Amino acid sequence: MLKKWVYILVFLGLTTISYSGNSDKENNNKSRTLSGKVTDAYGESLPGAKITIHETGEVFFADLDGNFKLSIKTDKEYSLIIDNIGFQPLNLKSGNLLAFPEVSLKSL
Repeated sequence: MLKKWVYILVFLGLTTISYSGNSDKENNNKSRTLSGKVTDAYGESLPGAKITIHETGEVFFADLDGNFKLSIKTDKEYSLIIDNIGFQPLNLKSGNLLAFPEVSLKSL
């Protein structure tokens, strides 16, 4: 009888450890989409502008209309470095934003 209770307690203990591990993993994998448009000082789109997430080193590029979308984790604030050839790089903080309507780069 005692052996049966030991097995039950061990099973419950392993189930609890497994459950809490999955919960932490799910919280770390939550992400959100951040989007925006890169333009020059005259409002013209900058296709191919480079967007780098400073903390991870991930690089994304704007499409032909200067639009970009990237996925970031919800539990952190990230620094985005946006640049293009012939323009000054721009540093932005992601904060709680979901979009940067228009990011304007200044020419060198």
